Amino acid sequence: MKIKVNGVELYYQKLGQGHPLILIHGHHQDGAIFDKLVAPLSLYYTVYVPDMRGHGLSSGQPSEHYQTEVQDLAAFIRKLDLKRPYILGYGAGGVDALSLAYQYPNLIKKLIVAGTYVNGNGVSASHITLNSMRSILIGDRDSRVALKETYISPEKLKQIKIPTLCVVGEKDWVKVAHVRWYSEILPDSRLIIMPRQSHESYVEHSLKLLDLIKEFCKD
Repeated sequence: MKIKVNGVELYYQKLGQGHPLILIHGHHQDGAIFDKLVAPLSLYYTVYVPDMRGHGLSSGQPSEHYQTEVQDLAAFIRKLDLKRPYILGYGAGGVDALSLAYQYPNLIKKLIVAGTYVNGNGVSASHITLNSMRSILIGDRDSRVALKETYISPEKLKQIKIPTLCVVGEKDWVKVAHVRWYSEILPDSRLIIMPRQSHESYVEHSLKLLDLIKEFCKD
């Protein structure tokens, strides 16, 4: 399926019935990373999996600003008339989701962020180096945005009153201490550390988040 928002066509998958649940991928990816999760989640929720602009089967170029993606998501939710969906944001998708939550406090019911950092102190030096090389050598927009714009202030985090689940892998290149730090700033949050998991292993093409999502999204 496709829907036009803010001058681009976003491709999205839709499956299931029940309360809406949106899965948002990170940089250098598309919604296909959630392939293992969609079918089992669809037994409990109406699952929406968009490809962000310039990714996967969506049109346009990758965004030069997180805010553009935030506006795309807000328009996506409103155009499809989704009533306070649950949202899972992975990596940069979590930055989008947190930004959406403090800008539109009544738009989301519950939020899960996985493998997400909110400032440059939260990520390994090797990952910063990788993004720098991608940005300089090939002009990669996703890497440039990550380097220049990954920052959500504590003041903005404090505005997010909706229940939030913060998830990070024990061996993630996102620092566990960093996720613990911002999870304590969020007014209504829980922290889950996934034992022995890397950044990708518990999210991409994996069922490891299934039970966490079901448990957290219970009414």
